[in-house]
Amino acid sequence: MNFKEKVTKFFKIFHSLEISWQIYSLIILYLLVMILSFIINWRIGLMLLILCLIVIFFFVMNAQNFVRNLNTLANDISKSASMAEQDSLYRAPLAIIIYDNSKRVRWINPEFQNIYQSKDLLGEKLENIDIELIALLEVPDDKKWHVSTLNGYSFRVLHRRDNQSLYLFDVTDEIRIHESRKHDQLVFGYMFLDDYNEVSESMSDEQAAKFDSDLLNDLNQWTSSYGIYSKRLDDERFILILNAKTLKELEKTKFVFFEELHEKNFARNVPISISLGIAYSDSDEYTIKQLEQIAQSNLDLALGRGGDQIVVRSQNERARFYGGKSNPTEKRSNIRARLVYQALKTQIEQADNVLITGHKIPDTDSIGSSIGVQKIASYAGKQAKIIVNPQEFNHDIEELLKLSNAPNWDNILINHEQAEEFINDNTLIIMVDHSRPSLSEGEAYLDGKNIVIIDHHRRSEEFPDNTVLSYIEIYASSTSELVTEFFMNMRNTKKALNKYSATALLAGIIVDTNNFSNRTGSRTFDAASYLKSRGADITQIQSVLKEDFESVVQRNKLLETAKFPYDGYAVAVGDDKKVIDNIIASQAADMMLDIIDVEASFVIYRRNENTIGISARSLNKVNVQTIMERLGGGGHLSNAATQIPDKTIEEAYSLLIKELEYEQGE
Repeated sequence: MNFKEKVTKFFKIFHSLEISWQIYSLIILYLLVMILSFIINWRIGLMLLILCLIVIFFFVMNAQNFVRNLNTLANDISKSASMAEQDSLYRAPLAIIIYDNSKRVRWINPEFQNIYQSKDLLGEKLENIDIELIALLEVPDDKKWHVSTLNGYSFRVLHRRDNQSLYLFDVTDEIRIHESRKHDQLVFGYMFLDDYNEVSESMSDEQAAKFDSDLLNDLNQWTSSYGIYSKRLDDERFILILNAKTLKELEKTKFVFFEELHEKNFARNVPISISLGIAYSDSDEYTIKQLEQIAQSNLDLALGRGGDQIVVRSQNERARFYGGKSNPTEKRSNIRARLVYQALKTQIEQADNVLITGHKIPDTDSIGSSIGVQKIASYAGKQAKIIVNPQEFNHDIEELLKLSNAPNWDNILINHEQAEEFINDNTLIIMVDHSRPSLSEGEAYLDGKNIVIIDHHRRSEEFPDNTVLSYIEIYASSTSELVTEFFMNMRNTKKALNKYSATALLAGIIVDTNNFSNRTGSRTFDAASYLKSRGADITQIQSVLKEDFESVVQRNKLLETAKFPYDGYAVAVGDDKKVIDNIIASQAADMMLDIIDVEASFVIYRRNENTIGISARSLNKVNVQTIMERLGGGGHLSNAATQIPDKTIEEAYSLLIKELEYEQGE
């Protein structure tokens, strides 16, 4: 090798080094210093030049040795890298498989072979080896590791489609430990004996002692069978401590023990039921205090829904409801109604004005109770308006607002644009016939305002934040009945309640009770009698509720579509291209309950261009409320509904059937 070749090879290797540019920078800096030295003092510059020539001569003479040393170093590094590569392929705990376009195995490493022991894999189709291998090919090629299962093991999988390879890292032990930890996670609960004091007070001392002993024995047997720790705090209240695995088992059985216990005591003429609020954390970090607060909130929700049910919820998930299959006994009293009325009056007097809102697509009860509350607020000297969307009015509402003695609605009913001008920071908003903000016609105006709720539906987990007064009585037939009792507690109602308002309130009661046949108690008839004494006109109500011939035809067509997917269940399905009034749908659902052996009925229909409605009814054996809640709605045990946006009739039917399958335990 001549001198030129040596130099060329030297610079080729030198330029391959990452620090070559740094060495060039030092050489340039050295030359600049040398030139500057010649200018300042030629002797120093000459010395630097001689030093530079010596260095160049040294590197030229030893270029070959330098190249040889670099080659030796590179070879050593290459060998080390090759050995590391071989170790990673054949000894590291990383299973690797390469497949071809026909999904046949081209190459595997020993770690992958160990998954299938002595089975011959090379050249085999993936589906013949294990059908789960085909599922691994669906793992996205996003340079991220994904957890999958294969041959009973758990792996983190990296998929590279460009070279048709899969990399699997065994995390079976890690997953098992994680699942075991989840099962051992602490669950905290409160258990409350509904009506315990009332039941005990109706018994003799001997009967009460035996009842308490038998009940406690049943509860202890249940907690012992599941390994649950329980502690009685007072006559009605217990704490429960269990783990997530036990909770999963209880949810799988839908807490059937409490339903059986209720039926057992009911057979003894002891109307006792039990409510539970159960809390757990959906994260690894939590405190017992946090769980206690969530459990208390869940118990409050269960009691607010009438009791006799279990509410299970973590801090970030939606609540799951179980039980609630018994109709609650009426607990209202004139004293409570009077106290709530006084509190409502105080809230109205403290506000600048009042905005009343019913639910979207209002019914007669929503409008009737709104009119009643508007009269109460006006009588208290406050300007009160009702926010509505006239485009959502059905035939009954339109006819009610057209009655001959109806007031001037221009001064009472306002749209959303007028509402924005009407409200201010001290406006009181009163929600009637609903408690869920998402269902409210005034949803856009609830934030930051004081809110009063008057409703007869069971409370859901969705609830306004700034509620200053909540009057939710699920034992009432209608919200109109509750509002009527406010007038019954006023000293002078002749000025406050005119004939038209009394007629509107009575219409709300009649429609919600299906002519006093559903959810009707003695207080319902008292309210109706009071409204009649104040001039409520039954003839006008009959006129409002009259149907045209087309409505009768539509209802009959709905009944003709009835299907019976399960014993005791009837489902009618409307035309997806035809909008049907919600009143017609609810009437059809009521009529299907008259069919022999039908315990629950459902009508699926199109409410408008974007929304499918489901109207549900039952004879109390089936809790249609919880079914509708799982579909985003709500209501009562025997009367509920939901609205499903952006779905077809067929899709809504499929969703309902899935929920009915769940009810059947399939």
